[in-house]
Amino acid sequence: MSQDHDRECERFFYREAELLDGRDLAQWLEMLSPNIEYRAPVRITRSRGEGDGFSKTAFFFDEDYGSLKLRVARFASDFAWSENPPTRTRRLVTNLRLDATGAADLTRMVRSNFAVYCFRGDEPAPRVLTGERQDLLEREGGSWKLRKRLVLFDTTVLGMDSLSILL
Repeated sequence: MSQDHDRECERFFYREAELLDGRDLAQWLEMLSPNIEYRAPVRITRSRGEGDGFSKTAFFFDEDYGSLKLRVARFASDFAWSENPPTRTRRLVTNLRLDATGAADLTRMVRSNFAVYCFRGDEPAPRVLTGERQDLLEREGGSWKLRKRLVLFDTTVLGMDSLSILL
């Protein structure tokens, strides 16, 4: 059963990337646990050996299901000024590393690398976000749900006017 669940988890992330790139955010919300924790701490440049390199108090985003649902609703409204016109994205999710973490094979800790190419308006070159995601998937009602996501960007400065896309 474990290998079947691993394959299902891999497909979960590929489906998620497809939904986000296709801006099918309502379907993406259905992939989330109602108890989701969705965070991206700010990277801190420090001397070697001082902490893990990420802030414990400053975040690019720190959201839960309610705030994500509001973001998705705002994207569909006339008030999503930072997304008018919408950012076009292409996500690459690679190097998936899966570990069963719970009893009865019902949770997976998944680390992956990502690159998101963001195209705005008629700009010829994309802005590229890269990093690692640390996700916790839980099996709920026969399908996997995203329970936690920690996004660890490679850079300290994102180089975007706003971070309005979902990762």
